[in-house]
Amino acid sequence: MSTETSNSDAGGETVTTQVDSILAVAEQYWLPIWTVLVFSFLYAPIAVLILFSFEKGTFSSIPWDGFTTQWYAQMVSDTRLIRATMNSLYVGIVVTAGATTLGTLGAIALVRADFRGKGLYRALVVAPMTIPGLILGIALLLWFNFLNINTSLLTVMIGQLVFVTPFVLITVSARLRGFDPELEEAARDLGASKWQTYRRVTLPILMPGIVSGALFAFTLSFDDFLIAFFTSGVQNTLPIYIWSKVQHGTDPVINAISTMVLLFSMGLIVVSELIRRR
Repeated sequence: MSTETSNSDAGGETVTTQVDSILAVAEQYWLPIWTVLVFSFLYAPIAVLILFSFEKGTFSSIPWDGFTTQWYAQMVSDTRLIRATMNSLYVGIVVTAGATTLGTLGAIALVRADFRGKGLYRALVVAPMTIPGLILGIALLLWFNFLNINTSLLTVMIGQLVFVTPFVLITVSARLRGFDPELEEAARDLGASKWQTYRRVTLPILMPGIVSGALFAFTLSFDDFLIAFFTSGVQNTLPIYIWSKVQHGTDPVINAISTMVLLFSMGLIVVSELIRRR
């Protein structure tokens, strides 16, 4: 009887040891495996898009018909594409300037000022970020129609300002909260005026946050489709042009255009993140 009990205990210890070993291996490798799976899921479509932008055949398929850069050459020679790109750049620059100014001033008021209704102010400023783009685009279109304002690139700028400014405000606010006010007090004690303190102390410290917010704003504006779709009228931006190309069927040039826009947008985001971490 004792022998059976000993064998049973030994078997149980062996199973426990094996389970512990399996759990130890799982703890060691689950995070890398999980990371690979998640990043593969996120970036596999992007990799496929870039890959097929160099395919010679008209239809994106495997096996390849050959390697070519002709779709990029056609992209550069497309006058409608160039016009739409210039419209997006123009809108993005104007929206970035306006959103950066409004967002920076709003961040200073939100972090530094103490006034009644501050919580309501914060909620109202951040609210456009939480509204779905489709709903916001329809609401803006109805509002412009109510005011008898013809849709154009100007209405696109106004609509994007509503959506983009809160992102700049939050970015600059994060930088401002980490700012030590004693640095300004030290500058004032040394004889600097308010303007000198702002120009030589406050602004240089806030500049990484402001530049990061500006790049983020430009990226959001340049890539925006929903708001521009409802408020642009007959003047197309680049995302609307791409959508119109897709509506007319498969075109390999779309892969080339999408690749360039993707790389441009990701580059801006990377630069924005690097500046924000300074």
